[in-house]
Amino acid sequence: MKILFSPSEGKKIPQASLPITQEKEEIFKQYLHFFNQTPLEEIAKVMGYSKIAEAHKVLDLIKERRSIEAIRLYDGVAYEALNFEGLNQIEQDFLRENLYICSNLFGFVLAKENLPFYKLKQGEGFANFKTKEIYELQQHKMNEILKEEFVLDLRAEFYKKLYRIPCFYYDFEFYKNGKKVSHYAKHYRGIVAKEVAKSRGVEDIQERLSKYGLSPLPNKNHKNYTILAFCMIENC
Repeated sequence: MKILFSPSEGKKIPQASLPITQEKEEIFKQYLHFFNQTPLEEIAKVMGYSKIAEAHKVLDLIKERRSIEAIRLYDGVAYEALNFEGLNQIEQDFLRENLYICSNLFGFVLAKENLPFYKLKQGEGFANFKTKEIYELQQHKMNEILKEEFVLDLRAEFYKKLYRIPCFYYDFEFYKNGKKVSHYAKHYRGIVAKEVAKSRGVEDIQERLSKYGLSPLPNKNHKNYTILAFCMIENC
């Protein structure tokens, strides 16, 4: 089984500087080179900050090259729901080996890979860098990884457009008052990842999600994928 997951704008500040792969190192060098030659106003825009002072606060941290395991770096809504630190060793190791995070800067990152602290707004490029091109370069490699796997797609729409899964997979949708939700979906995707880690599968996932206030809707079957749909019980 492989799980595809989104990143988050929010990130924790690593306390150490762990080694990163050569592939990630080359990308990070481009990122740092841009910062060293660009006015702070433009850097703030690329980072997604409206105020220069906010970019200034994290710029030194980025240049310190502090790094940490990718699954521990992000701390947005989905990661809070996943609660990686609350899982036992077996569950954590399952995610380390089977969950891929879609980074705006590094492309696909296996959960156990080390990543440096960085800030890059979704959809933003810099110099000659474009997020879309990173995913194009990694497409063949990911196709080989996924082609014989049971795949769960827990990505947001932006990342689904960057890479199309080459084999059959399961997707998830969440509804409130008959409308598909986006912000709540981040939370529930984290919950799904947590429950999958606990059981190493999706068996009885409808029953297990009911304790989080979700009720199953009819599955939506397509040629290459199946959508498991849920609604918030009080808003079905």
